[in-house]
Amino acid sequence: MREIITLQFGEHANYVGMHFWNMAQRQAEKARESSGSGGGGDTDSEHVLFSERRRQPRALVFDRASAFGSLGRADMQSTGDDARDQEQALWGGASEVYRQQQQQQPAPHSSSNDNTVDQSGGGVQAWPDFRQSVGFGNRSLEVVSGVEFGNSLGEMTTFDEGWQVFSGTDARRGDVLDDGGFRMYAEECDRLQGFQAFTDATGGFAGYAAAFVERVRDEFPKSPVVVYSVDAAATRDSVASAGPRAVDVAVATATALESASLGVSLYLPSRVGDGVRRAGLDSLFGASGLLAMNVAQWTQPLVEGSRVLDDVVALVTQQSHLRLAESVVSPGLCAIAPNNNNNNNDKNVADIVSRKFTACSDVAGDCLRSLGGAFSVDRGTSFGGDVLAHYLPSPARVRCADGAVVLPTIFPSILRSIGKDGFIAQHLPSSVTTDADITTVGEVRVAGLLCTTRATAVHLQQLRSVLSVEGSRYLKDYERDTIRELRYALDGEIDRYMAIG
Repeated sequence: MREIITLQFGEHANYVGMHFWNMAQRQAEKARESSGSGGGGDTDSEHVLFSERRRQPRALVFDRASAFGSLGRADMQSTGDDARDQEQALWGGASEVYRQQQQQQPAPHSSSNDNTVDQSGGGVQAWPDFRQSVGFGNRSLEVVSGVEFGNSLGEMTTFDEGWQVFSGTDARRGDVLDDGGFRMYAEECDRLQGFQAFTDATGGFAGYAAAFVERVRDEFPKSPVVVYSVDAAATRDSVASAGPRAVDVAVATATALESASLGVSLYLPSRVGDGVRRAGLDSLFGASGLLAMNVAQWTQPLVEGSRVLDDVVALVTQQSHLRLAESVVSPGLCAIAPNNNNNNNDKNVADIVSRKFTACSDVAGDCLRSLGGAFSVDRGTSFGGDVLAHYLPSPARVRCADGAVVLPTIFPSILRSIGKDGFIAQHLPSSVTTDADITTVGEVRVAGLLCTTRATAVHLQQLRSVLSVEGSRYLKDYERDTIRELRYALDGEIDRYMAIG
């Protein structure tokens, strides 16, 4: 067993994280059914992401107190007090607990299987509202507030404020990693393969997450850390164009180059492929569902054991030479016949990606013209077998044994014209005129590519220019030497990406 610890920081990151855990839970249920245990017994693959003893996500979730709703209280009632949970995690023997029956208090809103939530996101006010059968442990939930560190409203609006809140918390508590559930999860792992972190791309939680990840890397220098930077409400180019959010993205990206093994941008797509409905991405609930499908795609080979996190990081980053990756996916991709008579193969595959694939950044049409590293996953489509073998320079290809992505009951209506077989419907009956008439499916076949590409250099140059505006009021919180070091980090990465191809 090779365990992964998941870290989640902020509203957008937790929206993506909640979709991800709903999908992971459904995938685990399917694996148990396939193993012949009738859904009752655990499988070894399930324990990569879930705690072996409690069948709960091996995750730490950081957010403001108001974001948790009834989630924290409900889960504390189900898992018991902190001391018992920690003892049971470290002690494998039998135990008996005698507890006086307590009167159950009604929750302000349902935190699981809320039938008021529909596929359009109606009824969703916060990310716990669409939690299904996933149960978080009470030591998984961490409330973060800036009140005691000088912010009377408890808000953390900038990267720097979030970093300062982490520093203040660390100084008050001692080692932050010893507080909460992090140490418990780390010590119960037999063979920890690494960490994955969902972080808000901007705002205070971006800074808090960067400081936390830096501390994790100090203590686990040989364990890979993959950081997903999330903004499900704006495209990457629009966020990085100007203003305080652009500074947050620039500082967070430059910081990640030092602390993360691999950074992946997960933003609102600027254009979508054939299998995705643009209208479905208008809400945070809908857009975060698509972004979560990316993460579910890359973690499935890790869960099945066909790859380990070190392998993926090495393949994509070219042995740590390139640290920022682009993610493109195509739900419902049918067979593509490669055009062997076309000598311009680069143009051919770029056209396929532009038309069929949705990129979680702004590089869709150009990302495959020049690659430094690539890792593709084929969940029941022919993309890996037919296209990559003909057009791409020997990327690592994985065809997942379990095939299609298993969707939870509550999943946003973002998929366009997906038939019962999980493919895009190629020839619809003349009577079918709207997406609402398409049969809702429980599984969808997905092809995807995680790659480092020269196209990323444009984004890095944009961030470099943000940090070059002398006298900008948005940079007033940073020392000159700090800004100089951040620019230097971006300059070095730009040179490496420009050298691709």
